[in-house]
Amino acid sequence: MTQLVSFLNSNGSPFVVNIYPFLSLYGSSDFPQDYAFFEGTSHPVTDGSNVYYNAFDGNFDTLVAALSKLGYGQMPIAIGEIGWPTDGAISGNLTAARVFNQGLIKHVLSNKGTPLRPGVPPVDVYLFSLLDEGAKSTLPGNFERHWGIFSFDGQAKYPLKLGLGGRGLKNARKVEYLPSRWCVANPSRDLSDVANHMKLACGVADCTTLTYGGSCNGIGAKGNISYAFNSYYQLQMQNERSCDFDGLGMVTFLDPSIGDCRFLVGVTDTRSSSSSSSQVYRRWDIVWMLIAWRVWFFVM
Repeated sequence: MTQLVSFLNSNGSPFVVNIYPFLSLYGSSDFPQDYAFFEGTSHPVTDGSNVYYNAFDGNFDTLVAALSKLGYGQMPIAIGEIGWPTDGAISGNLTAARVFNQGLIKHVLSNKGTPLRPGVPPVDVYLFSLLDEGAKSTLPGNFERHWGIFSFDGQAKYPLKLGLGGRGLKNARKVEYLPSRWCVANPSRDLSDVANHMKLACGVADCTTLTYGGSCNGIGAKGNISYAFNSYYQLQMQNERSCDFDGLGMVTFLDPSIGDCRFLVGVTDTRSSSSSSSQVYRRWDIVWMLIAWRVWFFVM
């Protein structure tokens, strides 16, 4: 650690740290929920003469204290990743993500700093992330695929003011979607032997929204099957055969979305040459529409 910090200091580089209050909340039932946000808390943490009202300041000053002990108490600090997921967990939803990220931006741009660095905010802060990552490992939790501020088609999931003259997020324009059709469970067929087909569909497509805490949890067994079938169908460019599932699937032109559970329609690849067939961006490949695969949104 000392050699690393010395190297950064000699090259005029900041110390980059990732801070995730969400993970603290997700990992412990005893973690005060309001302490993860910036709206004030009934559970402040007192450390000597310093009082902390949010987890961000507490985490930040933990690093400041460690750097001070090494003799680098004034080293600039940048936040390499910070954010809040919008799905895949009870506390991961659109409302919580908007409140957290907006509170973070307001807190940083206020230049208030922290108890150990009053008036000195981080030199840079990068919101994680620009888009969802539908192929990311879910070992830490199903929320790992849902950190995006924008949905797979470049549409903002929620309003967010960036503090730059009051400007907010801008949606991608001229997005070309596939035809409005979906693959759902065939109501006239016996679905008792659907397990292997579900395994196939969810092994390729992202079905994490169906799990406990997800936005599509609770839509019923037939709804789960339809969601899995459709997710796979869209990734296969709406190929007719990809909705067969041994006769258990069928194509419908009526949107099967239920409440907050949205059944997606794929996006075409407008970069394809005229001699190439139209292709669908997989949910995790749509980032090419926005230049990069994985981007941290810069708010400073």
